[in-house]
Amino acid sequence: MENHPTSSAPDSEFHFADSLILDNSSTRDFYKNLLQGLIHKNNNTLGVIQGFATLIAMEEDLNEEMTENIEHMRSAITDSSELAKIILTAGGCAQIETKATDIKVMLPYLEQSLNSICKEIGATLQINPAPSLPPILADTGRFHDVIKELTKNAAEASVESGQSSVVIDILPPGNITPGDTQHVDIFIRNTCTDILPEKLRQVFNPFYTSKNNQHYGIGLTTAGILAGQMGMRLGLRSGEGTTTAWLSIKTTPAD
Repeated sequence: MENHPTSSAPDSEFHFADSLILDNSSTRDFYKNLLQGLIHKNNNTLGVIQGFATLIAMEEDLNEEMTENIEHMRSAITDSSELAKIILTAGGCAQIETKATDIKVMLPYLEQSLNSICKEIGATLQINPAPSLPPILADTGRFHDVIKELTKNAAEASVESGQSSVVIDILPPGNITPGDTQHVDIFIRNTCTDILPEKLRQVFNPFYTSKNNQHYGIGLTTAGILAGQMGMRLGLRSGEGTTTAWLSIKTTPAD
């Protein structure tokens, strides 16, 4: 796998999710309220279907085929409810509270969580944090969600292409972005078949996926939205058998 990018690597090599950053216009509030209302009504309907499925399952004379069909219904309800939660986040409805976050304190939990994700998918994970990392501006829970989505996407792509390697480099200000901009840069790299340029331009689009129909195709959309809400910049590039996600994060101002 390639070494991590250097400060000479141009932004033009990456496709960024900047267009997903949400403004604070009244139009955004309108569609946010519309989306929240739709999801709420949809969940009410799912609850009714779930209730009837439970009542039917209580019948004593159900045959095996009917029992199996009810279980399919319950599984579909669970999947639909989970998708609704993801849609709310991808629609910019998540509550975000950015504050000083010590990434070094987070690392043990983060490493354990990401290793678990990669192990389940069948990929190996290596995390290379720099010895000295300043606090970053982030919502701790949502920052974890972004890293989780990027790592999961990298692991799945690597395994599906016949590879199984994911590497995360965490670098302090001055290594990639100029020191005076005070950004911590995280690179999540995986070995896989190169993504064609025309497809790379679509990776942050909702419901776009090159994987099977068990994937919603909204993981990178969610990561892009959350990153934008926290003032981070997220980009993706692919070439020479490696795909790299670049997350650039503001640090807290020096006292």
